[in-house]
Amino acid sequence: MNGGFRMKKIFAIMIAVITCFSICSCDPGSFVVSRDSLDNVISVELIEYANSDQKHFTTWVPDQSDKLVPFNLANATILETLPEEKISGFLDAFSTTDILHTYYAYDSPKDICIRLNYESGDFLIIWANYAENSYAGYIGEYSSDGTVSSFWGSFSSLSYYTELVNQFFAYEL
Repeated sequence: MNGGFRMKKIFAIMIAVITCFSICSCDPGSFVVSRDSLDNVISVELIEYANSDQKHFTTWVPDQSDKLVPFNLANATILETLPEEKISGFLDAFSTTDILHTYYAYDSPKDICIRLNYESGDFLIIWANYAENSYAGYIGEYSSDGTVSSFWGSFSSLSYYTELVNQFFAYEL
């Protein structure tokens, strides 16, 4: 009887260790954007991006950068351009948000997005799946022709996205 209790205890400890390992190993890690890296942003726009072909990844774990879709500039409609005097405040707010590093949730953005335009003509798209009340989204850089340059990840909280839109634009989510 003592041996059976000991085996149950060992089994319970093994399950606890495996559970802890599973939870900890699945964390993509997070980062905060350096405010200095946003100094070359010349305009910030709220856009609507028509993208009925968006795909949801079943898992974020493998590198899925080869499945990211180019940005079709013809499908973007500018809803609002942030006044120049509000850009610095927006960039300060964005640089304090927590982003899950390379969290592959979707292959592209859609619906209401924020576009940060760089001096070079390249741009950053910020989107979270607010329609489904989910932080999972798409934050990534594109070259001026819409080719994917780099993928940053997703917000760690939906509130970061909704607060940026609601605080700085007339449009409200």
